[in-house]
Amino acid sequence: MSYMPGAVYRAGGGRLWMVKAVEKVRQEVLKLFTPEQWKTAREYWREGLVWATYYGDGIWQGKVAGSLDHYRVRVRRLGKGWQTECSCWERRARCRHAAALLWGWLAEPEKFTPVEELTESIARLSRTDAVELLYRAALEEAELVKKLLAGADEGKRRRVSLPGLLYLVKSLQLDTGSPWLSRRLWEERWGNLLAAVEDGLQEEPGKAWPALLLLAEKMLDFCLSLAAGETAAGDVAALVALLGRRPEQQIPARISEKLLDYYLNSPLSGEEEEKFYPFFHRLCAVKGGKFLLELLRPKVEGEGNFLAGVRGIRLAAKLLSGTENFQELARWCLADCRRLLPLLDYLEEQGKYREAKNLLQKALPLFAAPSGRYLYRLRLAALHRMLGENRRALYLGVLNFAERPGREEYFTLKRLATLTGDWQTIKPRLWQSMAAKAPALLEEVAIMGERILPEPT
Repeated sequence: MSYMPGAVYRAGGGRLWMVKAVEKVRQEVLKLFTPEQWKTAREYWREGLVWATYYGDGIWQGKVAGSLDHYRVRVRRLGKGWQTECSCWERRARCRHAAALLWGWLAEPEKFTPVEELTESIARLSRTDAVELLYRAALEEAELVKKLLAGADEGKRRRVSLPGLLYLVKSLQLDTGSPWLSRRLWEERWGNLLAAVEDGLQEEPGKAWPALLLLAEKMLDFCLSLAAGETAAGDVAALVALLGRRPEQQIPARISEKLLDYYLNSPLSGEEEEKFYPFFHRLCAVKGGKFLLELLRPKVEGEGNFLAGVRGIRLAAKLLSGTENFQELARWCLADCRRLLPLLDYLEEQGKYREAKNLLQKALPLFAAPSGRYLYRLRLAALHRMLGENRRALYLGVLNFAERPGREEYFTLKRLATLTGDWQTIKPRLWQSMAAKAPALLEEVAIMGERILPEPT
């Protein structure tokens, strides 16, 4: 089902003119929001979260229930433009609450009360009754009545003071009750406060910075408490971007450490990982590469930290490449095969085959076991091939074939030996290995070698 409003409307109660009014502005309204916003708006309307709806003189009004409050929404058509106002804290020109109100207008305009019905009732009031009505309105909406009496518009929402903002951040905590509802409410509060802090940073960065640091710490504590597999990558990425806007500010080590914890242990896509690199790059620029290594060591070392180790080593290799701290990273990785292999992978992906080969050759003691020797020769042979050192790669391949003869390995070695002119020399050794450990493979190769890969002349 499409999430755009349909084209058929029910006209009832003498409000057919409202349906016609919808058609006049339909195409303009549809351009105000994205398909995703319309999808959310549809759910708000369908679930009964929009009520007290009015329309008249190019103004739409209503109330929309949010997870924190009931928001007052007003949409105006100003000439060829549109203005949306909402009491929520999304700080967007077009919020989902305004979309929900207009969805209802496009889908079921008959549920909107024409403002003319109210104005006609007001016109029939005596002066005494009108004054009484205005008096009661002042009791409910004093600020609005004051502005109307002064001939001014209602104006923008009052911004929270920085001391008040810091208080809101300090009092931010996860509600008790339903875990799902608690998380939803907490995340919305976090988003609202982050937007308010962002505004404060533009006006008084020195005073707003403590609020941002406190909010960052609370948010990261919350994210690190999520169950395995859960993530809030979008929210944390927004936080990281905000922290990185003020390079002159020193970020406390505890926040850097929690950000690194989140980065290492959360399920992130490659695109999400990329959003964290500018922050860590700045961290290394301000505090040095050794600071990153000191944070990284306790989080990567240990039997149960393999996946975090892979991501951490790759991050350090990317940030420290070309610096003197890269050698310290390499020495650290040479002490443990689980750290060395991700570093080798990174170097190979960057085309730094000689650096990878030199590092692997220094790591020979890590591969003392038989299975380790096989893996060592396999990786070293691949690096030799990438560097055009085919004879060295061939020698290592023959040693591995003697331990684990295989069909694919046989033909790989044959192609390589043919290229170097050594096929006739190594062929007997390969056949001896197959005769000893894989006689069925020897029989298969004997036939296929004549039919598919004839002997070089």
